[in-house]
Amino acid sequence: MFRRIRSYCLLGIKAVPVNVEVDSSQGLPGFTLVGLPDNAVRESRERVVSAIRSAGKVVTGFRTTVNLSPADLRKEGSALDLPLAFGLLTAAEEIEAPDLEHLVFVGELSLDGLLKPVRGVLSIAMSLSEKSKDILVIPKGNEQEASLVEGIRYVCADTLMECIEKIEAGAENYAQHASGLKEQMNLTHADRDIPDFKNVVGMEGVKRALEVAAAGAHNFLMVGSPGAGKTLCAKCLPGVLPEMTELEILETTRIHSCARSAGDSEEFKPVMIRPFRTPHHSASMVSLVGGGTRLKPGEASLAHNGVLFLDELPEFNRSVLEALREPMEEGEISISRASGTVTWPARFMMGAAMNPCPCGYAMDPKRACTCLPEARKRYQEKISGPLLDRIDIQVSVPPVEASQFGRKSTAESSAEIRKRICSAREIQRKRFEGTPFKTNAEMTSDFAKKSCKLSAETEQFAINAADRMGLSARGFYRLLKVGRTIADLRKSDSVEIVDLSEALRYRAFRS
Repeated sequence: MFRRIRSYCLLGIKAVPVNVEVDSSQGLPGFTLVGLPDNAVRESRERVVSAIRSAGKVVTGFRTTVNLSPADLRKEGSALDLPLAFGLLTAAEEIEAPDLEHLVFVGELSLDGLLKPVRGVLSIAMSLSEKSKDILVIPKGNEQEASLVEGIRYVCADTLMECIEKIEAGAENYAQHASGLKEQMNLTHADRDIPDFKNVVGMEGVKRALEVAAAGAHNFLMVGSPGAGKTLCAKCLPGVLPEMTELEILETTRIHSCARSAGDSEEFKPVMIRPFRTPHHSASMVSLVGGGTRLKPGEASLAHNGVLFLDELPEFNRSVLEALREPMEEGEISISRASGTVTWPARFMMGAAMNPCPCGYAMDPKRACTCLPEARKRYQEKISGPLLDRIDIQVSVPPVEASQFGRKSTAESSAEIRKRICSAREIQRKRFEGTPFKTNAEMTSDFAKKSCKLSAETEQFAINAADRMGLSARGFYRLLKVGRTIADLRKSDSVEIVDLSEALRYRAFRS
């Protein structure tokens, strides 16, 4: 008997429909699996047959052929275990499954029939959200993930036997309606252990630069001596970023769902707070931008809608850093392989910190630098000009005087700074209604010039400054974008000379 079971597999973060076609007939017993399966899919027969046997059913003794359609798409992972099991059971007439054409099965099976969670269920649920008749059948461990997409219906189970009983009794009787994000418990910044800016002594200029960066989602670079407080300031940044919208939460959670490691036993939770990713400087290109044999998202995509912070920037492999140039401009990463091309979102705010030289004390007024000029030059040249040109805010971090350590801090808290940033983001939201932009950093050159509303005097000032500083065309328009953000922070409709003057200071770093 022939049966067709609906399922999905992942291509990047996209869910692609897959039909598991099973034909069981009388003849010499055997099992054939076709349709470009990888090793995990090819080995599924042993897991599935053992799980079916644990449920008290028998599907052996037939000549069975399984085709995974479309046949020219490579199938990866263990999510096809459950649809294969129901294909074998229904083709062998071991069970009766009404309304099979409206059911979508996804899940991994253990040898004793337990249903294990799989990655990418959120992408699958989002693909089904507009198809009201479809019911998603998933492991219990993926329930919270599926419930994020309002409008879908799903059935979850802990074991194959439980799943069979629910399907035979009618999935409609057990289908649950996803509650959506509104019913999920919202996390706040207080729920995470984030350092507060009020505990950072001095460094008012650096705090202001990071406030501007956060308000417009601008890339930033901090340069200073070891122990000056660069990393601490960066770690305070998540506490001043505005809350994510419902759409941003779904986008970010979807990426993290697809990036889950196989066999991850931790309960998956939606990403409610903007990501702050800090990969080690030994990270490979694949780990940073994505790819590999399974084409999984990298750190740049996991930082989508958040911050990608690269500490000790010159210690990263140069080719790894150069791979970030395109996503910093485009907001996405496309990986091409022989099997096809996948595209991941990667709209992140890139932050970085570095020392001015190998010994680290070229900018320290109290300690002498021991580096030769040639060594210092080689160290700085590890960061290419094109990459630096894409960093809007470049600020030096002077060491804090020891006399300030004992003083009572009177600095603003992260909550106070966050209010100004949220106010500036709200101005940008209204400005960009009906456009693909969300923040000032995403504006095109034409839109940036139009939104700045420069007077003739201010425009001439910007042109003269760009000429004197040798800014490229990209650098000039990024100067305007930072100026627009500074004007938003003071709630001004037009960008003035005072705004551009401050923006120029953030591009005037010389080590």
